[in-house]
Amino acid sequence: MSVRCRCFTGSPDRHADHERLNAAATSSARRWTRRGFIAAAAAVAGAVRDASAAGPAWSYPLGLPGRVLGDGCWIRDGYACENTWYNPGSWHTGEDWYVLDAETAGTDVFAVSAGEIVYADSDYPGRVVIVRHDSGLYSMYGHLAYDLPVAVGKTVARGDRIGAVLARNDGVPSHLHFEIRTFLTTDAVNGASPRYGFACGVNCPPGPGYWPMNAPDHPSEIGWRNPVHVINRRAWPRGTSPGEALVAASPPTSSVDVRASPSADARRRDTLSLTPGTRYPLLSMHAGAENSAATSADGYDLWYELQLSEKTRGWIQAIVPSDFDRGSDGRPSSLRFNFVPVV
Repeated sequence: MSVRCRCFTGSPDRHADHERLNAAATSSARRWTRRGFIAAAAAVAGAVRDASAAGPAWSYPLGLPGRVLGDGCWIRDGYACENTWYNPGSWHTGEDWYVLDAETAGTDVFAVSAGEIVYADSDYPGRVVIVRHDSGLYSMYGHLAYDLPVAVGKTVARGDRIGAVLARNDGVPSHLHFEIRTFLTTDAVNGASPRYGFACGVNCPPGPGYWPMNAPDHPSEIGWRNPVHVINRRAWPRGTSPGEALVAASPPTSSVDVRASPSADARRRDTLSLTPGTRYPLLSMHAGAENSAATSADGYDLWYELQLSEKTRGWIQAIVPSDFDRGSDGRPSSLRFNFVPVV
């Protein structure tokens, strides 16, 4: 950047004085230009930090008091998995969330993203709440206690409490049935002419919760989505730092491989011991397709890139299949967390 005085005529001495002023102005401009670059860089970094500090746009639906959302929880029956202990022969259209090593009944349930409540009724058993999000998606929360703190028409922010898990007395363990989908009702599923005879019936927003394995279409083709994939893909705007990741309570193994890229086939860089509660800077995420056509817990694809030390970074699988429940073909239906994002 060059700064010069306007044209000047006068004595040589005065001209020399102005040359000195020009030189000083140029030097000052250069200093301010460098400072400007530094300030601009700092502003960008600050914006990234501010976006991260403001929290993600999406987060997990179940949370324990004083804990990071999702910590201490697991998914017994995942999306598009066969739930053989309860409904063999059908794909699960959502995720069943439980608390690890404790009773799930009474656990608080939270809106996974901002939106408007468009349904709050049913006996599923328990109440069902459905939230419509600006993105065109709907989140559905089933088996809630009957004393709902919310009502249709209420606007909720991400992380707002919308209820608690119902205490079941029908022989089924208490849990949250959680779905993300592109419809409130659609004719072939829960609208005017349901294709299959699920108990929900005609024009029933909660929907069936399952889809026959012998149906010609995968649940994703109908409009259901893999919830963990949706939440992690949409959590933070691109270009912002996700913040931190927490080693989950009771991870399924004591250590995990650190990979060079988000794939189990990628080069192994190291092994990381998992100490529950330890936090690491979360640099970026990789999550599979929202409309994944996979069936079984093996279809979940979620990796976090972590800063493990001053000079070491790498990719670690954040959620992994569990053999707790299996489909009739022997593939896993359950999932456990290695890491959850700090929210």
